[in-house]
Amino acid sequence: MGEKRRQQLLELAESAQLPIIEDDVYGDLWLDSPPPSPIKSHDRHGNVLYLGSLSKSLNPGLRIGWIAGPEAVIDRLADLKMQTDYGSSSLSQRAAAEWLSSGLYEKHLLKVRKQLKVRRNAALKSLEKHLSPFAEWDRPDGGFFIWIKMNPEISLPDLYRKALANGVLINPGRIYSTKKIQHFRLSFANAPVEEIQKGIAILESLIEDC
Repeated sequence: MGEKRRQQLLELAESAQLPIIEDDVYGDLWLDSPPPSPIKSHDRHGNVLYLGSLSKSLNPGLRIGWIAGPEAVIDRLADLKMQTDYGSSSLSQRAAAEWLSSGLYEKHLLKVRKQLKVRRNAALKSLEKHLSPFAEWDRPDGGFFIWIKMNPEISLPDLYRKALANGVLINPGRIYSTKKIQHFRLSFANAPVEEIQKGIAILESLIEDC
């Protein structure tokens, strides 16, 4: 979302007295150029709850995230969290604080962005080579997923089952939506380039057999 649209969204929410929950857990994983500043940075009336996390960019095992918002809301959410799980590990919080304050986190992000960009570009090249007759997609500017829209004549449930049987995991879009959509989500987070290329080639052969 561009800077202008973010500002328009904030103004609309303020005029309607509606809150905005800004989920920015992938915000540090930009691949080409830094994204616009968060909506929260322009929030003057406490309408925005801003969510961040280290689970996507550093280590999911830390289970460390944060929220910025009005003090009364934060106090209530902190109370609910304490009642739910007695709070996050103090050791994990100390480790996260050290990473953030020492500069290690920024150095880590430079490496992660570089690796993700290589994998993304390899995935896009393989998709163009193998799946362009059967699907369309957008080039992601950040994160580590590509959303792929299959042609309507292709059965996504059948493709999912066949792909899984052949060692390729794709996430059908229906997992993330209440509507029946013809999309699946392809991750390039961890797999080596060779595996990404092999997996997409396998998808082509399975689609041709559908």
